[in-house]
Amino acid sequence: MAQPQQQTSVLSLAKKVTELAEKQTSDGSVSQKDFVDAIQRLQIAVEGPAHYVARMRHQPAEYISVLLAVESGVLKALVESGDTPLSAQQLAEGAKADPLLISVFDEAGPSKYKCNAISRWLNKPGQADGFRLVAEWVLPIGSKTLSLWRANKFTQFPDAKKGEKRPFEWAHSKTQWESLRENPEQKSAFDGYMAARRTELRPAWHEIYPAGKELNVAGYEGPQEPPLLCDVGGNTGYDVTSFKSSNPHIKGRLVVEDLPETLASQAPIPGVETIKYDFFTPQPVKGARAYFFKAVFHDFDDNDCRKFLGNTVAAMDPESCVLIDDWVLPDEGAPQAGASEDMFMMMLLSGMERSESQWKALLNSAGLDIKRIWRSHSGVSECVIEAKLKRN
Repeated sequence: MAQPQQQTSVLSLAKKVTELAEKQTSDGSVSQKDFVDAIQRLQIAVEGPAHYVARMRHQPAEYISVLLAVESGVLKALVESGDTPLSAQQLAEGAKADPLLISVFDEAGPSKYKCNAISRWLNKPGQADGFRLVAEWVLPIGSKTLSLWRANKFTQFPDAKKGEKRPFEWAHSKTQWESLRENPEQKSAFDGYMAARRTELRPAWHEIYPAGKELNVAGYEGPQEPPLLCDVGGNTGYDVTSFKSSNPHIKGRLVVEDLPETLASQAPIPGVETIKYDFFTPQPVKGARAYFFKAVFHDFDDNDCRKFLGNTVAAMDPESCVLIDDWVLPDEGAPQAGASEDMFMMMLLSGMERSESQWKALLNSAGLDIKRIWRSHSGVSECVIEAKLKRN
C-alpha cells in the first residue's frame, strides 16, 4: 500500500502531467522531452522502488521477445495481415515456433494477435536492424560486464601499451570496425540502421540548423570552386540527400566522404560527389563552406577526435565552418536517453557522449570556437554545433 508521502508525490506529479497535457492540447508548446520526463516521474512514483527495480530486471526478456518476433517472421506476418488478427497457432506455424512464444503485439482475443502502430513502425526499413545489432554486439558485452569489472578490465579509455582493450574487444576478440569489415550482412544492417535511427525522433539536422538560410551563399557552384557542403564520414549520403531535397533553391557542390566499402554499397546520387576518404588522413577537400560530421565524434576519445578534426581544420579557410550533429548533454541533469547512449558508446567503441563544457574544451583545443549551438524545439539533446576557426 502506498504511504501518505508517496500518495502526495503521485498526486503532485499527476497534476503536473495534466497541466502539460492541457497546455499541449491548447497551444502545442510543450516539448516532447518535458512531457515524457513528467510521465516517467509519475510512473516511477506509482511503481515505487520494488516494482521499478523488478521492471528494470526484466527488460532484457522484453527485448529478446521483440528480437524473436523480428527474426521469426512474426512481425512481418502481423504487419502484412493488417487489421486481421492471427492466432498464436497460425503465427507459430509460419515461424516454426512454439505458440507459447507468441506473446507480443495487441491481443485480439484468446491466443489471437494483431499489429499496432509500434509493430508497423518496427517493420520499417532499418528499424529492426538496430535490434539485431544490439543483440549481436551489446548483449555479449553485457554478459561479460561483471567478470571484466572484477578483473579491472572494464575501462573506458584503454591503453594498448598496458594490454588494455575496449569492452567490445574483450567480448568479440575484434573491434567493431573489424566486425563490420568481416561481416557484409552486419555492415548492411549497420548502414540501414544509421540511415533510419533518428527518423521522427527529432527534426533533420538542416532544420535544427537553418541551412536553407545559412548555406544559401554564392561562390561554391562551379567545378573549380570549393564545395558548399562536405559530409565527412557521411555513410551512404542520406544526410546530404535530405538537405538537397529540402533545399532545391540552394546551388552548390555537395560532397560525401567515406571509406570505399561504404560508398560502394550505395548507387550514385545525382548531383552529389563522392570521395573515398579516411578522416585520419589529410583532408582532400579544401575551403568548403561547411564540413559536416554526424554522429562521428561520439565514437572516439578526445585524442582521436583532435587527430581527425585537425585534418579538417587544416583544410578550412576563414569562411568555412564545422557543423557537428551530435548529443550535447547539459553539464548536470542529463536525460536518460543521453546517459544510455553514453554507456552504449563506451561499451562499443570506448567512446562517449559529451556535455556542453566538454564540447567547448575539445573544439577549443583543435583551434575552433563555437559560434552557436543550435537546439531542437523538441527538447532532445541532439543538437547541431556550429564552429569556426579561432581568430588570431
